[in-house]
Amino acid sequence: MKVEFDCKVSKKAMYNFMMYHSYHSFSGIFSIVAGAALLAYFAWNQSQGGDSAWLFLFFGVLFLVYQPWALFMSASKQVTLNPMFKKPLSYCLSEEGITVRQEETENELPWSGITKVCETSQSILVYTNKKNAFIWVKDQMGAQEPAVRKMLSEKASGKMRRFERKM
Repeated sequence: MKVEFDCKVSKKAMYNFMMYHSYHSFSGIFSIVAGAALLAYFAWNQSQGGDSAWLFLFFGVLFLVYQPWALFMSASKQVTLNPMFKKPLSYCLSEEGITVRQEETENELPWSGITKVCETSQSILVYTNKKNAFIWVKDQMGAQEPAVRKMLSEKASGKMRRFERKM
């Protein structure tokens, strides 16, 4: 059985991947908790009549706003400057693994090369190491999405994380 489809990674898809990757790690969770705690302390301090806690407000907002903004800027820069994202990538899923083509370049990845498979509301993420993943945009897979899911379930079943749940 073979499944073939094309995907072009947009700024939106890259941002979605980067947000997922960042906020499903210890540092991402810590930044949310720390930002919320700092804002809560600021609010509590203000309710007690304090006026010297503005630094807590600043750092709370910094933790909660800066990270998503920085990820957005990074995603935009990466998609704009990297020539790989200018044209769609063609994927072929077969019994042997995943073949990726773009113009004259072709790379093959055996199923054993997959480290993790995750899903966001917009994409299926097939990790090839801790930081890199194929970003398969669901809207672009169209009618091939069920066949892709089936192939991933069969070939990468031990590496699925939150795959069947829609986020």
